[in-house]
Amino acid sequence: MQFVNDLDLKKQAKELGVKIWQTPGFLFIILGVITIFVMTVTYFISKNYDSPEFIIISESLVVVIILIIGNSVIRLIDQIIRLNKMKSEFVSVASHQLRTPLSAIKWETELMLSKFKKGLNKKQLINIENIDSLTTRMIKLVNDLLDVARIEQGRMIFKKSPVDLYKIVYEAKEDILPLANARNVEILLNCSKNIPKITSDAGRLKMVVDNLFNNAIKYTTNRGKIEIKLIKKNNSLVFSIKDNGVGIPEEQQGRVFDKFFRSDNIVKYQTEGTGLGLYISKNIIGQLGGEIWFQSVEGLGSIFSFSLPIKN
Repeated sequence: MQFVNDLDLKKQAKELGVKIWQTPGFLFIILGVITIFVMTVTYFISKNYDSPEFIIISESLVVVIILIIGNSVIRLIDQIIRLNKMKSEFVSVASHQLRTPLSAIKWETELMLSKFKKGLNKKQLINIENIDSLTTRMIKLVNDLLDVARIEQGRMIFKKSPVDLYKIVYEAKEDILPLANARNVEILLNCSKNIPKITSDAGRLKMVVDNLFNNAIKYTTNRGKIEIKLIKKNNSLVFSIKDNGVGIPEEQQGRVFDKFFRSDNIVKYQTEGTGLGLYISKNIIGQLGGEIWFQSVEGLGSIFSFSLPIKN
């Protein structure tokens, strides 16, 4: 399947932002065709010539052609890598610059809502609450972009210590409960309190768990149900969250953990979202020595799970 995807030159050109004839796949195909053609011609001609010099010259010609096309492929890949690095650096710098004024706005709105709420009329209160809500969303987006930049640059820092995963899951459930109640979604927590601690990064794990909870709530329709499990299996802890929401179309499931991906049916239910949460979650779990996976049926729901080693 991967080999077939590599031959989809139109898709490759669109993803890389180049012409079809500039894609690595096209250049490799041309390289193969020319190599086969030249070697075939060399074979038939060499049958009529016993001169070793002719064979050496012919083989040298094949090598030169391979080097020329190979160099073109290398230059294209090098250009893509450089552009990707520039993009990551730009996102990192821009996100840092955006976070400072957004944080200031957030502090000001929280101050007004906490200390001067009584002096505001109804319209003013609604406007400030809207500003506060939008600022929170923007700060999350900026933080997600910073995490993506750190992942791509290999600069994501992990601070490992003994972690109580049950506590993280329980607190995430309590935090999301008001939203679940507002959407008439029932949350069932099936976890043993005697789950052993693991050596991991509590902050990063909380990001992953919060993201999975948020997704389950957002994509579960009214009067839905979410079931959370946390069990010890062999030498790992396994977390899973099951919903009876909209699910993911089968033909799009291979892209679920891709950056910026959101399935077509999900966009119909939730216009908000960046498609970065699962990409970040997968990288965090992977760098913590674990695995993340899912099962989903469109219209019936999804189960997202991850496992982490108890001793790491």
